Amino acid sequence: MGNLDIELDSHLVEGMKRLAEHHYGDSGDASIGRVAEAALAMRLLWLDLVKEGGNEIEEAVASWEFPDGQPPAKIRDWLFRRR
Repeated sequence: MGNLDIELDSHLVEGMKRLAEHHYGDSGDASIGRVAEAALAMRLLWLDLVKEGGNEIEEAVASWEFPDGQPPAKIRDWLFRRR
């Protein structure tokens, strides 16, 4: 097994600690390593399963343009209504 020396954003580290605590009972280095290993294994498996377009993981982007700059009230209410 190899070691990787990488720098991670503090939010990512905190998320990994939470995952480690949830799945392995503690947030020690070994548990965080298992979280990182599982994430990489899932990504590699996903690449094998998807074949075409496997590197395209960005979210879809929609560019809506309306004549007056605002969506019609019906669409605006549907998109931004409070529950």
